[in-house]
Amino acid sequence: MLAVIAVAFTACESDDTEGLTRTTYYATINLTGGQTIVNLGGSYDEPGYSAILNGLDVTDRVEVSSNVNTSKIGIYHVTYSCVNDDGFSSSVSRTVIVNNPGNFANVYMAEVQNATGTRHYYDNPTVISDNGDGTYTIDDILTGYYWNGIYPGYEPTYDFHDECILTLNDDNTISLVSEGSWYFGAKYPVILESGSYDPATGIINLTTDWPTISILVPVE
Repeated sequence: MLAVIAVAFTACESDDTEGLTRTTYYATINLTGGQTIVNLGGSYDEPGYSAILNGLDVTDRVEVSSNVNTSKIGIYHVTYSCVNDDGFSSSVSRTVIVNNPGNFANVYMAEVQNATGTRHYYDNPTVISDNGDGTYTIDDILTGYYWNGIYPGYEPTYDFHDECILTLNDDNTISLVSEGSWYFGAKYPVILESGSYDPATGIINLTTDWPTISILVPVE
């Protein structure tokens, strides 16, 4: 990337620099591969990256930061940053999903719509975590209908994730135990009208009274 920075000078400064502009080059960072999936308890192996700055290879100047925790299912990010000689930084990030194949507690991509089908959203990342006491936490029982559909980009100013506690019953139906706090939750609590889990496919179906209809497909 190329940025042109205009430098203003006061009348008392030298005529040699008055009115000049200065050019700075940003590093271009390229990632090998894209989204990475790691099984729970496995190891994250860096797929690789490179960086070019004004035609020169500056890969060795890239700083890598990560919040990946392969001991806990979830959606994580690895960030790659490079600062040029003028102190300007460029960065890119990679999504890393830690999944749990064959388990109810897993990372899913959800398709959600309202009952009339007038609003329909796809590929909303949704995480269900095992609380270790027979219950599970879903990070958004509306599976992205608001945070990733109607109001994308409003978080973190507004919380549109309706985090809830669930139970998975012996017949593989799903029950709502409790609802957490979120933007609309104080006035309009969500009721889970139906929920089911298919152990053979890992697919979850949820229907709420808002009304939303969700299909959650596990990330494999």
